[in-house]
Amino acid sequence: MGDQIEPLGLKEFHLGKDVRKEMMDVLPKLPAWKEDIFVASYPRSGSTWTQEIVWQILHDGQIDQRRLDERVPFVEGMILGIKSYPYTVTDAKSAVKVFTSFPKPRVFKTHLPYSLVPMGLDEANKPRYIYVMRNPKDVFVSIYNHRRNMPYLVEFPTWDEAFKRLITGDSAFGLHFDHVLGWWKQRDDPNILFLTYEERIKDPEDAVQKIAKFIGKEISLETRDLIVRQTSFDAMKSSNYTPILLGLKE
Repeated sequence: MGDQIEPLGLKEFHLGKDVRKEMMDVLPKLPAWKEDIFVASYPRSGSTWTQEIVWQILHDGQIDQRRLDERVPFVEGMILGIKSYPYTVTDAKSAVKVFTSFPKPRVFKTHLPYSLVPMGLDEANKPRYIYVMRNPKDVFVSIYNHRRNMPYLVEFPTWDEAFKRLITGDSAFGLHFDHVLGWWKQRDDPNILFLTYEERIKDPEDAVQKIAKFIGKEISLETRDLIVRQTSFDAMKSSNYTPILLGLKE
């Protein structure tokens, strides 16, 4: 079977067939803290760019040559059994242990719906979430273009079939609209920031400044402009970014 992923409905998700319910149940209970930052999105919505932005803000514009998924762990990636992912676990106890071991400042990637994301130990320890949205038309096209070239995944032989699965939620991470709506209902929470892929393209300087303000990190205009350059489309494309979505680049 290798890394092949087959659909299995678990709450809002269709994850790998080997993912047990106990592993899903542990996700919202993972010990998150108020200093933690989660970059959340539906797949192919711009989370890779946002993760790198957050990382560089926290490190004053310094570039880290390590793989992005080593610096910014993929929360649910721990339980998917993907061989290429560096933090795979096989039981709930190990998931908690590994999650707790990540050094501060901790930045995480997740495609979890709001109902399954780690919530923090109590009201005083709610982590911060940056949710990235993108035009669903562009999301669907991006997902299709990547998956049709991944032979070890469940194949989408035609665009019509792919679109049918995506529009009905018969795909990894469920229905796009439900995913966005679940987070959107929490938009007034002080620990949640909403961004759109489109505003990042239109005004990257403002997007970087907005993220920095939200996570409580003051940066100079010089650092802001440096981060904008280092996370431009061309810069990101030329770098070795290999985040994991069921084995996909994002």
